[in-house]
Amino acid sequence: MKNIYLILLALIPFGLFSQSHYAIILEDKAPDRVTDFINNPLEMLTQRAIDRRHNLNISFDEIDVPIDKNFISNCSGTGAEILAHSKWLNTIFVDATTEQIDLIKKLSFVKEVKPLEQMTSGKKLPNSANTEVFSKKMSTYGQSEVFIKQIKTDFLHNKDFKGDNIQIAVLDAGFPGVETTDPFKELRDRNGILGTYNFVADVEDVYRDSDHGTMVLSTMAVDKPNTYIGTAPQSDYWLFTTEDNHAETPREEFFWIEAIEFADSVGVDVLNSSLGYQDFDSDFISYTYSDMDGETTFISRAASIGGQKGILVVISAGNEGDEGDEKKRFIWSPADAKNIITAGAVTSTGTVSGFSSFGPSADGRIKPDVAAMGTSVPVYTSNGTISHVNGTSFSSPITAGSVACLRQAFPKASVLIIIDALHKSADNYSSPDNRTGYGIANFEEAYNILKEQLSLNEIEIDELKIIPNPVVESFKVIGVDNDNYQFTISDLSGRIILKGEKKLNENLDVSNLKKGYYNLTINSDKNITIPFIKK
Repeated sequence: MKNIYLILLALIPFGLFSQSHYAIILEDKAPDRVTDFINNPLEMLTQRAIDRRHNLNISFDEIDVPIDKNFISNCSGTGAEILAHSKWLNTIFVDATTEQIDLIKKLSFVKEVKPLEQMTSGKKLPNSANTEVFSKKMSTYGQSEVFIKQIKTDFLHNKDFKGDNIQIAVLDAGFPGVETTDPFKELRDRNGILGTYNFVADVEDVYRDSDHGTMVLSTMAVDKPNTYIGTAPQSDYWLFTTEDNHAETPREEFFWIEAIEFADSVGVDVLNSSLGYQDFDSDFISYTYSDMDGETTFISRAASIGGQKGILVVISAGNEGDEGDEKKRFIWSPADAKNIITAGAVTSTGTVSGFSSFGPSADGRIKPDVAAMGTSVPVYTSNGTISHVNGTSFSSPITAGSVACLRQAFPKASVLIIIDALHKSADNYSSPDNRTGYGIANFEEAYNILKEQLSLNEIEIDELKIIPNPVVESFKVIGVDNDNYQFTISDLSGRIILKGEKKLNENLDVSNLKKGYYNLTINSDKNITIPFIKK
């Protein structure tokens, strides 16, 4: 309905939103009129429009029925000027005096009359009582406003999605100051740190070594109204040290894998890791770009499994984009993993940060997935003061905290559906590149995409399953009511790869599909989409 509303507004002349403009909301359309329309759609629609409906298995209903012309003429007969009318909204928009509105209210087919200013503020702004409460809590983000509003995370916060009841694991190099300094006091006071472990030292103490993790965490977890508010200020956190600050060896990959497996075991929803691996100390064999295929490195394979298990894994793309050697400008593992979100970096004005590592992955997948601010990002350091720093290390948690708020809003959305919504929300979705991928994320748009996509009956979604998933050669769909069902299979860009009709419990052969991630759509009155993985 959002898109319909925006289109309608575009058709209404400028200046409509004055006290003299009203929305005339009509009573339900007459049943006999609805029946006549459905039986004779060619009187109202072209054959092409009807064919399109049939091809998509979308039925006609009351919303399609045009407003009775007599209703429009009766409103006009009061002297009111008809500005526009919408059959979908079942509403007539008029410019009228108070006296004319009084006459319109007496018409038998009128359900409600609303001044358009009132209607607009009801749809776009909180009411006055909520505005006062919000102004005390979130009227300004202080120094974090620059990165919060760039990706529209404030939209989610305004809807009270601030990461409540969402657990985030942070895998990093250390968190000194988090246990003592003022910026993290609210987090400590509400027991928002669920647990810690230093996998490098095999102890619980993570409050030592590098404060890289402290800075990363601050972009998500700090909650100081009017000073600094992170992207997920009400989430709960697990803090894990997996980076050895004294050496660069493959052991760090294994620490990381231990951490993500532990995170899975405790039910973490979102994981952020602003770490990357390619060049090791001289005693070890380093990776090359050809290894960045999501399948070769241990850490990337683990990250991919984490996504399969339902964790929203967010990884920094890397900071090698301005390397003199062009062969070293690409993403490092696990930024090449599958089922994850890889975050590139931009400036506050949306220009790509020169250091942000290049994609794609070695097997040609678009990387990074999306981008957020990574240049001159305000963060808290271990002494509790703000510093401005550069790196995809910070665009990643900015994204991860926002993803946590999205997960709160859509607790049953699959990892792949959320990733797909983020792709579609971004400003470069139609022409992705190797610097920001699909572009700067827009969490307001992602929310709207998911809200529309997941407005199906939850029981239907829960009952429909693909067996097995991941798929090697073929699968069955269980939970379909009809003996036969029509389907389409599309990739994550929306391109239809396969379509047809199958019998219930009949194997659907997908052996010719390339390895990757697809959406199966069961065509019915409600098109239901199930993501699956082709191995």
